[in-house]
Amino acid sequence: MRINTTHDGADGARSGPRRRWRLSAALGVAALIAGGGIAALDTAGPPAPDTSQPAAAIASHTGPLTSEETRKASRIAVGNTTGQEPSPRDKGGKSGGERNATGGSGAEVLDTHRPLRGKSASAAPDSEAEVQLYDYASDALITRLVDLRSGKVLRSARQRGVQPPPTLTEVRQAVKIILADRRLGPGMRDSYASQTKKTLTSASQLLVQGMAFLESRAQGATGARKVSQCGVHRCVQLFVRIPGGKWIDTSRIVIDLSARRAAVIGL
Repeated sequence: MRINTTHDGADGARSGPRRRWRLSAALGVAALIAGGGIAALDTAGPPAPDTSQPAAAIASHTGPLTSEETRKASRIAVGNTTGQEPSPRDKGGKSGGERNATGGSGAEVLDTHRPLRGKSASAAPDSEAEVQLYDYASDALITRLVDLRSGKVLRSARQRGVQPPPTLTEVRQAVKIILADRRLGPGMRDSYASQTKKTLTSASQLLVQGMAFLESRAQGATGARKVSQCGVHRCVQLFVRIPGGKWIDTSRIVIDLSARRAAVIGL
């Protein structure tokens, strides 16, 4: 399968239809972001939390976590030092540890922030942080309240079927899965090489946006059976741009990060 590229115009001021097309495209992307929960991702860091998802909602708090607090909270949450939860069962039904998007040990950190608090409640202690993670071993979204002073997990809860926007790590893993696919990988590499005269070897060479994909979006479409687990599984769609203005058409590709495979659907 050949992956097509499209040109969004050269840099600099332009007039006439081309400029109006660029404006329309920009407005279209903005509308997608507003209505579909797309998380814009680039090398600057992970996306802002999507407040449209109940699990990712943020209320008033005592102030943003510092970079050091964020790192420490993530380490505590991934380590789950309290042992309050039983070991999750993997997709084969066996008990095992949590896994991240690359298959490594420990759940994937999605977001870290101050705990929620009600309107009449007092502010959460400065030492507390809430961390959201995704466990690929059990396909569950985990929310853990951690204490930065004691280094312990105070509370932990799991949800299934909740799919917040993907992180930068997850989006890059999705690109890696496409590149490893013998049907889709050559097309993406050819599209990149034809525009840059360079070899595509890493997702970091691309500007990528990602959105969570649910099976309901493909109902009735060709190849829908291949993505029937999406929603339970962690699945994403990508919007891929080559630095310099070119876009690689991946609109029909769905990447199942849980199963580590890509599927092509006809919408």
